[in-house]
Amino acid sequence: MRRFIGWFTFLVAAGSAFCFPGPQLLWADNQPEIPHEAVKLNQRGVDQLHKKEYDQAIASFRESLRIQPENPEALDNLGKALEATGKDAEAVADFDKAIKIAPQNAAAYADKGLALFHEGKYEDAAASYRQALEHHKDFSEAQNGLGASLLHLGKNDEAIAAFRGAIASNPKNADALGNLGSALVAENKPEEALPFLRKAHAMRPDSPEILENYALALDGAGQTHEAIAAFHKLSIKHPDQPGPWEHLGHLYSKSKRYDQAVSAFQKSLALKPDQPEVLVALGQAQSEQGKTPEAISSFKKALALKPDDFYATYNLADAYFAQKDYAKAAAGYEKAYAQKPDYPESLAGLGASQLAANNFNGAIATYQKLVPLKPDDANVRFNFGTALFNAGKYQEAAASYREAVRLNPGFAHAHYNLGMALLRLNDAKSAQPEFAEAQRLDPSLKPPAAK
Repeated sequence: MRRFIGWFTFLVAAGSAFCFPGPQLLWADNQPEIPHEAVKLNQRGVDQLHKKEYDQAIASFRESLRIQPENPEALDNLGKALEATGKDAEAVADFDKAIKIAPQNAAAYADKGLALFHEGKYEDAAASYRQALEHHKDFSEAQNGLGASLLHLGKNDEAIAAFRGAIASNPKNADALGNLGSALVAENKPEEALPFLRKAHAMRPDSPEILENYALALDGAGQTHEAIAAFHKLSIKHPDQPGPWEHLGHLYSKSKRYDQAVSAFQKSLALKPDQPEVLVALGQAQSEQGKTPEAISSFKKALALKPDDFYATYNLADAYFAQKDYAKAAAGYEKAYAQKPDYPESLAGLGASQLAANNFNGAIATYQKLVPLKPDDANVRFNFGTALFNAGKYQEAAASYREAVRLNPGFAHAHYNLGMALLRLNDAKSAQPEFAEAQRLDPSLKPPAAK
């Protein structure tokens, strides 16, 4: 069965939901005279519709139409009942009949738009909503439905304008308020979205879609504590849904509350185990806890579900590095770099793994690729210099250390290592000032002669 109030999901980093109701009837004055018995049957169908007794409502409307086939209200109501049971094509046919009898009736166009929307015919749905608005320009529900259709067509600016129009026509249209807020969240405008979502939530406190988007807006606006409270409320109201727990996990991680983050991610996975992204987030939180074996297990599970997941590959390499398993770390970083060549941190991890494993020539080759990608990174220059130094290439090592010092004059170890490279080049005179600066910055770094 489909609800009267339906919604569709619009994804941005968390699933944003939009919802809109069927519009109220706005019948023209020239409808045909309806026999009393047909009116009673139609009203009985309406009562059944409100009780969600859809099959009985369909039977009542059809019996009413048997008595008076030219009743546009009964035809529209039959369409609503059919649409509520997922019979959208049949519903559209009845809405068309109602429109043919009473072509000025905005409600029938809007109801048809909703059925077309549910069929995924968004262009046709938008056209039907526009026809409704031609006959009733301040029809808030039709403006809201038009906005939802336009969003599915990727016309976000027009959709936002339609939602604003719906609110201007009816400031208490909670669905339009929620949809506008959700659309603004999707456009990365959480501060602008918050007032609309706050009003929508106050009107519809039991709507999970509005509450979720309100929580997302709070998070985007930097109100982490309030966002946690909102997602916690959502998790209590809908304990069988993994999404709120996932969001809570990310928020706890952001707040460095890693124990709670791990617990939240695990609850999300208990409800839906096949979530590689959540497994990666769980592994990251476990890494922050210092629980490297558990993190490795989580990353491996993510890769079992999605073998080409870059984030799982990269984080698994990080975890192996933390375990000092440099061979596995290097292999992981190489794989990550192949998956995403525009992410230089994979090369940085590979170079660090090779350095730690005393594979200096391999590290040199890696840093030769990395330096052009991160030319202003003092740490990259320092590590490159260290690889060159350990390979006996003191002149090149000194040049790399000089770049590290130029980029970060307060880099004590770079000054010290530059001094060491200069000593190997028999340039003690130039080395001494570097040792002196290194010791000034870090008193524990004593010149070799003082040891």
